[in-house]
Amino acid sequence: RDLVIKISQKYFTNPQVTIRNSRQQTYSSKIIKIANMFSVDMSPETREKLVEELVAKCESITAENPGNRCCVKAQDYVTTDEFKALSNEDVITFWKCIKTGIDNPDSGLGCYAMTPDDYTKFGGFFDKVIRDYHGDSTGEKKHETDWNTGDTDYDVTKLGQEELSMRVRVGRNLVGFNLPGAMDK
Repeated sequence: RDLVIKISQKYFTNPQVTIRNSRQQTYSSKIIKIANMFSVDMSPETREKLVEELVAKCESITAENPGNRCCVKAQDYVTTDEFKALSNEDVITFWKCIKTGIDNPDSGLGCYAMTPDDYTKFGGFFDKVIRDYHGDSTGEKKHETDWNTGDTDYDVTKLGQEELSMRVRVGRNLVGFNLPGAMDK
């Protein structure tokens, strides 16, 4: 993203940083502060305070955007034993996974695994988000792929139309490569 950083002209009396991305969305300096303070060396007290700030930010986002699954589920996840058992490094990775949902409050999903292992490591979070997205609170739905079209003929030239061009977009990972949010190769 193209980030434009504007520092208030009143910097010395009232420091305020405003960041706008290419969609002209504005992020407060408080959420930037939260992101920059997560550290591998942070104390348990600092970590707890940052998590409280994160929950407060998610609460304010969901008040205006209740469909932001990232913030809805993150508020619950940070209170779980699974989250509390994470190392500081894993908490930083989790922050990266949910950052887009905080940066883009109107997002319907707003979270992305950085590596395939994140789906396991943060399973208590991603499982709930994925189930909610697919309308499957029980986890019993199973995806079925059936490419059999039977006797239907989909040749549009027989209908007098020109051949069609189609683009299929997929986001998948290859073994040994991170997912797009953390791609480094």
